[in-house]
Amino acid sequence: MASAAPTALSTKETTNYARLCRLLVDIGTQALRDTLDTIHSPANLPSVLAANRPTLQSLRKKKVINHIQWGKLYPAILTWVSSRDFDTTLLMVLLRNLCGLTAPLTGWDALPVVTDLSKEADIARVKYFRNTVYAEKASVDDVKFNDYWRDIRDTLVRLGGVTYEAAIDNLRNECMDPEVEDHFMELLSQWKKDENNIKDQLDVIKKNLEVLTSKDEGKIHK
Repeated sequence: MASAAPTALSTKETTNYARLCRLLVDIGTQALRDTLDTIHSPANLPSVLAANRPTLQSLRKKKVINHIQWGKLYPAILTWVSSRDFDTTLLMVLLRNLCGLTAPLTGWDALPVVTDLSKEADIARVKYFRNTVYAEKASVDDVKFNDYWRDIRDTLVRLGGVTYEAAIDNLRNECMDPEVEDHFMELLSQWKKDENNIKDQLDVIKKNLEVLTSKDEGKIHK
C-alpha cells in the first residue's frame, strides 16, 4: 500500500524551517562578518591577527579553533587573510576574543534581556536563535515562524544596519526548491555541531584542570 503524500501543512512547516536556516546561515553570518570588519577593518586585520597570535594559538591548543580555520587566519602570505574566508563559528570566536567586547549580563550563551540592545547582546542572540531554531527539528508552524523571523530580523538589522532590511524581506518571499532547503538545513546543522565540538573540548579541559587542582591540594595536605 502506497504511503500517503505529505500534507501541504507539513511542507509549509519544513519550508518555514529552511527559510529560518537560510536567514541565520546566510544573512546572519554576513552580519557577524560586517560587525568584525567594523571593529577591525580589512586593512588592519593582518596586523590584528599577528598581534593576537598567542591568544589564538592558545585557543587552537584547546581545539576551539581547528586546523582549517587556523589556515584561514594565517595563510602563507598574511596579507591575503580576509574575513570573507571565515566561517560562522570562527567569526563568533573572533568577536568574543579579539574585539574588546564584554559579555552580556546573561553571558554569551543565553538570551539577553529584552532591554539590552547592545552589539554584544545581539551577537549572543544570533547564537541563541540558531540553537532555538535548530531545536525545532525541521518543522516550524506559521505562528512560530513569524515570531522567529521578527526577532531575528530586528537583531540582524541592528548588527548590520538598515541596508539589511531589503535583503531579509526579499528572502522571506523568495521561492526555495527542496535542494536549496536541504542545503541550508545542513549548513545550520553543521554550524551547531561545530559549536558543540568546541563546548565538548572546553568541558574536557575544565575537568582536567579540576583533577589537577584536586591532586595538588591533596599533596599540600599530606
